[in-house]
Amino acid sequence: MGYPKLHEIFKRHNGFDLNLHDPWTYNEWVVHKIIYDRDPLLIQTTDKFEVRDYVRQTLGSKVAKEILIPIYHVSKNGMDFPEELWQKEFFMKANHGSGTNKLVMPGADPQKTLQLAKTWLNSSYGQRRHEWAYRDIPRKIICEKVIRNEEGDIPMDIKFYCFYGKVKFILFFNGRFGKPSRAFTDPDLRLIHRVQSGIPDLEDIPSYSTHERMIEIAEILSKPFIHARIDLYSVRDKIFFGEVTQYSGGGIEHFESYEINLALGFLWRPQYKDKSVWDCIHEASSKQSIK
Repeated sequence: MGYPKLHEIFKRHNGFDLNLHDPWTYNEWVVHKIIYDRDPLLIQTTDKFEVRDYVRQTLGSKVAKEILIPIYHVSKNGMDFPEELWQKEFFMKANHGSGTNKLVMPGADPQKTLQLAKTWLNSSYGQRRHEWAYRDIPRKIICEKVIRNEEGDIPMDIKFYCFYGKVKFILFFNGRFGKPSRAFTDPDLRLIHRVQSGIPDLEDIPSYSTHERMIEIAEILSKPFIHARIDLYSVRDKIFFGEVTQYSGGGIEHFESYEINLALGFLWRPQYKDKSVWDCIHEASSKQSIK
C-alpha cells in the first residue's frame, strides 16, 4: 500500500479506510485528486497571488478589476513593508499555504508582524499530506485591503462547491473572527441539513442581490476542473473574489455521516454531473438503507 502515512491520517479523521483506486466518498476523491491530478493550472489557482491573473484571463480585465480585492504590498522576503502600511488595517497572507492569514490593525507591533511573515516564508505547506499544488509556488507575502460590510464587520464567506462547471451546493460561513456559524444550501438556497457538525447553524440563510451573478462567476472560474471550490464575498451589492480552493478540506473534512460524505462523493463522477445534490443524497440514503 503506497502513502502509508496518508492512509493513517485519513482513517484517523474519517473512521474508515482510504480507497485511492476506487474512491466513493467526497474525502476519498479529494485525496485522489491530491495524489493523481497534475494539471499545472492547479498550481496557478492555488497560488493566492497568481490566481489573480487566472481571474483576469478567465473573466476579463473589466470584471477582474471589479471583484479582485486591492493589494497594498507584495513581499518576497517579509522585511520590506512600507512605512505607510502600518497606518492602515490590512490582511497579511502567505500565497503558498492555507490558514496563513492575519488581520493586522493600525498600532500592531511591526516586529512581531514581520517575524510572522518571515516564519510563513520559511515554512513549506502541504507536504505532510502530499498536497502537490502547493509545492512549487514561489513564496510571497500579500498585504491586502480589508473589505467590511455595512455593519463594519468582516463579510460572510460564501463558498461555491462546483462540479463539472456547475454549482451544486454552497457553504455560508459567518464569524470567521468571532463566533462562527454556517449553513449549507443548494444553489436555490434550500437548506441542506446535517452536513457537518461542530459549528452552530446560521439562524437565517442570507439572501444577496448578487446571488445569481456569484453563481455565474463561480461556474466560469471552476469550468476547467472536475471539482473546485470558489470563495466569494458580497458587500453592498458588490462581489469580491476570495480564492479558488482545489483540495477543499484536504480529505479530512469532518462530515456528520458517512452517508453525506458518500452523497457528495457521487458528484465527482461524470455520470452524476447533471444530478442535483438532492439526487445524490437520496441515492446515498438508499444505498445505506440496503446495507
